Amino acid sequence: MTEYYIAVFDSTHYALKFEKAVRDGGYDINIMPVPRELTASCGLSARMEAGEIERIMALAAKEDLKVAGYYHVEVQNGRKVYNRRQ
Repeated sequence: MTEYYIAVFDSTHYALKFEKAVRDGGYDINIMPVPRELTASCGLSARMEAGEIERIMALAAKEDLKVAGYYHVEVQNGRKVYNRRQ
């Protein structure tokens, strides 16, 4: 089983600002299209390692970054399962 997190955004500006702040914070992040199973109006999402999510979420809150939602993604038997983090 593989797991990671995805952050989704309401605008491309928010996604790019998030990417810069997280990279500047020293974390690994990949910008990618939003998976079609999820909805977001800008079409960009950020993939992050599961072990870093707490620190990244704290950084996003501290920097007042606008994130529409975080999703935990598990790959089980070749299928991705998305769970929105509350």
